[in-house]
Amino acid sequence: MTQEQLSRYREEGFLLVTQPLLPEPEVAFAREHVDGLFAHWRSLPRRLAPGPPEAAAPPLIARIHRITALDQAMVRCQLVETCRAIAVSILGVNKVWCRYNGAIYKQPGAGNINWHQDFTGSTTGTPKQSVHFWIPLNDHSGNAGSLVFVPGSHRRGLARHRIAARFGRRTARTEDALAGVRAVRVALSVGNFSIHTPWTTHRSDPNESEQTRKALVLEFSPGPWSAAREVGPSLASSFLSQSG
Repeated sequence: MTQEQLSRYREEGFLLVTQPLLPEPEVAFAREHVDGLFAHWRSLPRRLAPGPPEAAAPPLIARIHRITALDQAMVRCQLVETCRAIAVSILGVNKVWCRYNGAIYKQPGAGNINWHQDFTGSTTGTPKQSVHFWIPLNDHSGNAGSLVFVPGSHRRGLARHRIAARFGRRTARTEDALAGVRAVRVALSVGNFSIHTPWTTHRSDPNESEQTRKALVLEFSPGPWSAAREVGPSLASSFLSQSG
């Protein structure tokens, strides 16, 4: 990444990256494996695939947490390692860990996600030195539910939030007035991706297209706690697969 891009990221709190840093075969590999997990969504633990316990199919906005704990092939796949190297470059450290990974599939007819900061979504708090990747697994048309960012919002600190319950989980949504702010809508396609800080205020539009918007989410940060969050689930998954 160029110094100009790094400066823009630090100034605005997010960045759209359009260089071919994520080759299509890498994205296709990830899409195949994540599609496989969503095909078995009903049998996944609800803590990793939130939704009503009796649901026979994923909700309109379906999430799977800890992809690498559910599929060993994703632990060291090239796409994850490419993003890891980018995060190292951005943060200027020697090593980073994938403290969180997951996927969000937004089906046709799904509504918007309200303004929020990722820092509020973690019960343990996201490290301040953290880079969050939003990677499209298919082309996202302009009406498929694009991400929308508020430039410079990461410099305002933690916004006031209200807590809302969804499938037994608590989520925080910003209450700060955002009327009149400059918001930037980011349209993405395979090979592109966006990055943002944990403090950057963002939301997503409704999916008014006829396709499911598929995205992979990766968060990288340095430090022993982040290392434990990456290594722990992977070790557990490896142990269970060997013992089976």
